[in-house]
Amino acid sequence: MKVAIFGASGLIGDGFLQESLRAHDVTEVLTIGRTPSGLTHPKLRHLTHSDFTGLGNELADIDACFWALGVSASLVDAAEYERITYGYTSIAAQYIAATRPEATFVYVSGGGTDSTEQGRSRWARVKGRTENLIITTFPKGYALRPGFVLPAHHKRSNTTAYRWGATAITPLIPLLRRLGPAPALITDTGQLGRTALHLARHGWPDHVLENRAITAAPHP
Repeated sequence: MKVAIFGASGLIGDGFLQESLRAHDVTEVLTIGRTPSGLTHPKLRHLTHSDFTGLGNELADIDACFWALGVSASLVDAAEYERITYGYTSIAAQYIAATRPEATFVYVSGGGTDSTEQGRSRWARVKGRTENLIITTFPKGYALRPGFVLPAHHKRSNTTAYRWGATAITPLIPLLRRLGPAPALITDTGQLGRTALHLARHGWPDHVLENRAITAAPHP
């Protein structure tokens, strides 16, 4: 299986990358983005790209695409947020659908995403529009809606507030597990990577997986 990963240098993308490199049935991992992950591995190849146009030949033989590229809505204006969140994803999806419509496309969204595209929250509407694009374009298109994502594989988030949040919540995880809400609220980057691989191998009855479904997905 050949996997393409967008946003592999980020926190969630690193989970996709690490788990794909460890998977026995993944023969090649192509990372696409503005900066390489910094890893070297016999399976790994990086393509530096800024706007994701002209990717047709590179994506013509992939079996799965894992999309972790994104930006916080609080860091950019509305037009830039839509360009990165919806525009970049749309460009890549068009290339893949034209050459590999049977490929699995796993898009990382987030809890609270608005699939009706009518709500008051701008980020939730744009994420919902992007989810809908992937699900309607690919028979094997999926959206992951994690809650709070903890780092795995010794990766740290580039966002200071997120690092503080992870530091604060980690000691509380055993208590949350005893009380019951952890599967509905918390996952980690390794689990996201393993879930994406499960979707590529076996599919899933639903095209949108909330945090509880992500934590319940069987892993090898």
